[in-house]
Amino acid sequence: MSNQKSHRSGPAYLERITIAENPETWMEQEWTGKLQTKEGRTQFRIYYYGELMDDLIAVTDFAPQLIVAEDPVDGERYLLFDGCKHGYNAMLCDTYTAEQQNNRAPLLPYLGKDGEDTFEVYITAFYNVDWDEEFADDVDEEGLLELISGERVDFDEAKRNGYDALGIDIVNTKGDKIEIVQEELA
Repeated sequence: MSNQKSHRSGPAYLERITIAENPETWMEQEWTGKLQTKEGRTQFRIYYYGELMDDLIAVTDFAPQLIVAEDPVDGERYLLFDGCKHGYNAMLCDTYTAEQQNNRAPLLPYLGKDGEDTFEVYITAFYNVDWDEEFADDVDEEGLLELISGERVDFDEAKRNGYDALGIDIVNTKGDKIEIVQEELA
């Protein structure tokens, strides 16, 4: 589904559920995608684990955010951000216990100020780390990089999912844009 052939690729885990959003306006280190189902639906409910602070979903004392979007038509859920897995620090610096990774519940519904619960979703990832410069020597003969968790992943996938900042904006039916995530991840 992704339409990102002539410009930067975004997070690998979002590839089949996003379309590039205004790539001609991107800065060199930026990628922005609009969430869309394979059937073309663009309205989603947002569910999250985290602490809500001035509309932003923030980390808690226990664990990082976990954010999913749900298609209200068929109930399918799409992972937007897992702070235990995604981003530079989660992949290369910070470790999380099984409890932190698996016990971030319940996921709460995100509601707009007027109770609205369905939104368009835009995700922006920023890539300011020169992965080739920093990690080329750490890539094995199979093209894999070992993460801090011990998991070995394809180096190109690591570069795509190892963004150093993330923003998620939602747009309600009135056209009001609300920033719900703004995270520095490196």
